[in-house]
Amino acid sequence: MNFDDIKNELNNPNFNINIGTLLVSIQSTNLMNSYHLSAILRKQIEILELQKGKTGQELESSIQDEFSDLQNLFSGFLKEDLIDIVNDCSND
Repeated sequence: MNFDDIKNELNNPNFNINIGTLLVSIQSTNLMNSYHLSAILRKQIEILELQKGKTGQELESSIQDEFSDLQNLFSGFLKEDLIDIVNDCSND
């Protein structure tokens, strides 16, 4: 479906979009992507720490610390981006 198809459908009075369902679908997709990316990131950190020769509890502790640091960094990025989005949407 291209833009013209969507535009033609929107001119159709029988065409309805359930915004709530759409938003939940988008959010669930975002959450699943987040879970996948989190698992991939953890595995990459684990591999890097194993290459440094860490094993056992030291490995788990290093992974958790690195993951926590990255989560804090990403949270900062998210806050900045959300502020920018809200500012761009303001009615100045």
